[in-house]
Amino acid sequence: MSFLHLSSSLWEVPTMDVADNIEDVFNEIGFGRYQALLLVVAFLSQLVCPIQQLGSTVLSAPVPFRCSSSSDVNDLMYQIFSVDENNTLSAEAGEVTEYPSLCLENVPSIGNYTKSSAGVYKNSLRKHATGVPSCPEVEYDGSLFQSTVITEWDLVCERSALRPLYQIMFSVGGISGSLYCGHLSDWLGRKKAIQVGGLISIIGSLATALSPWYGVVIGARVLCGMGAFVLYFPIFTLLSEICPSRRRTVITMVPGILYFISLSLVGGIAFLIPHWRKLLLVCTSPLFILVPMTFFLDESPRWLLQKGRTAEAATLLKKAATQNKKTFSSLNAAFLEKLSQMKDDFTITKNKDPETGKENGKEKENESIKDEGMLHLAWLCFSSPGMRVIMIATPLMWLLKRALYMGIVLNANNFTSSNPFEYVAMSGAMGVAGCLLSIPFSVKLPRRVFMSGTLSIGGILLLLELPIPEEFWWAKWTLVLTAFCLVCGAFQVNYVYAAELFPTVIRTRGFSYTNVIGTVGEIIIPLVTDIAVQYYSWAPSVTFGVAGILASLLLPLLPETKDRTMPETMQDVEDRYWYEYKGLPRNSEAPTESNTDICPEGRKKAVV
Repeated sequence: MSFLHLSSSLWEVPTMDVADNIEDVFNEIGFGRYQALLLVVAFLSQLVCPIQQLGSTVLSAPVPFRCSSSSDVNDLMYQIFSVDENNTLSAEAGEVTEYPSLCLENVPSIGNYTKSSAGVYKNSLRKHATGVPSCPEVEYDGSLFQSTVITEWDLVCERSALRPLYQIMFSVGGISGSLYCGHLSDWLGRKKAIQVGGLISIIGSLATALSPWYGVVIGARVLCGMGAFVLYFPIFTLLSEICPSRRRTVITMVPGILYFISLSLVGGIAFLIPHWRKLLLVCTSPLFILVPMTFFLDESPRWLLQKGRTAEAATLLKKAATQNKKTFSSLNAAFLEKLSQMKDDFTITKNKDPETGKENGKEKENESIKDEGMLHLAWLCFSSPGMRVIMIATPLMWLLKRALYMGIVLNANNFTSSNPFEYVAMSGAMGVAGCLLSIPFSVKLPRRVFMSGTLSIGGILLLLELPIPEEFWWAKWTLVLTAFCLVCGAFQVNYVYAAELFPTVIRTRGFSYTNVIGTVGEIIIPLVTDIAVQYYSWAPSVTFGVAGILASLLLPLLPETKDRTMPETMQDVEDRYWYEYKGLPRNSEAPTESNTDICPEGRKKAVV
């Protein structure tokens, strides 16, 4: 049985000829006022994204603390002695350690002391009871933060295992959102998916910022993660689908530049607003502007064609040309006129005449695209050689890349505990530099060459940072931030690359599947930066450095997409796989099920 028989809706809509026509139409439309509103929406979404995705560096930052007990001699110990690296005490003048961040059970024994030796503490937050056995009462250092998630719910000592949950639950929500955002976007359309994601994000953000219970905050973080991915990925998909191919790389990287500008702003705003609830509310306020603006967006013409709404797609394309003050050539004008005259739910399929609607002498006008079940769709994709390579290599690359990219930022409080604001702000600045520098290189270099080079070099730089002594802090900062700059460039090109790998008919679902696997990398990060680092200080650099090197080794397995027409159907992916990647002559017949078990029976490849 051939794949065409198994899923005609995925293999038969529209042909590469139609795809080429649509691409030509968008090239004539160009870039202008038509895409401007979506860019504003993308900008607002990127203002919110950093505080949700990477904000744990300032929202749930660990704060130096001092444990005490009114019935324990250790209550006064911190007022007299300091603890050195050998876990011994020193009582020399000027060596007082006010906030050693030690639980009482880990405090070394001391000899005689006098209460009159007690010191005065600066920047101390109010002492209060915690209910934690090894830290009955606690005081926090308020020199950097007045309140964080850690200080509000006293996530120290026995409760320290709860600290990573703030970041992890966002990633769990991201997995949930990724599982449904693709289907939602392909079912409702890009525009409505963006609206749903915006509403979920508002609810999750408000619940996180206003809830007095940590359990509710953790649950709300799941909503934030779900809403974020339902919101962001349809925006990228829509932007890639309405941009001309010659400018797609540059335009779709603009939101990434805005993201890193926003990350730098988060570092500055966090310095000015040291209260985590107020900071979260301020940084998520753009959502209240974003959601109303989405009602003025237009749907993706490519998606409308996939749904058989050809007349509506033609109307939007004409509207886009008018807004950008462009005039269609006679060929494209005739093509749009044919589309506008077709009936609703008319699907352009292979070997079908757009004027007569006949295929092999039979009418097939009312055959709309069917929504495939997830399991059937997965089986179909993994049974196809071209799609199978994409479905395996791409998500693994995303998992490793996300671990590297986000791990560098979320490791801020381990890398520099004295100035996380500057680290976050500089990370954002290096991210902007990485995106800007990647634009000319990505235009000149193939996608795979650029991404494999930046990921491998970034991973190597992180490993080289390990043996450098602490006194050469400037060298350590240079290596880490340079690595982040390179990884950010690869990260942004990867969004464009992933959109170009998947065909339009399953692009959002394929994008979301890739992101589901990639988000697992985000779940691993807090376990490394919050827990593993307590036992092995080298764990973050080694984990993230090796991740970058391994990700670069996966790129040669994937097809090149630079300056190629975006595939519309799964058959187009197969054509690309056999004729471009495998080098099969274009006038030859592809392998069949009679001699391989990976290609549709008797299916001839069209000459593109």
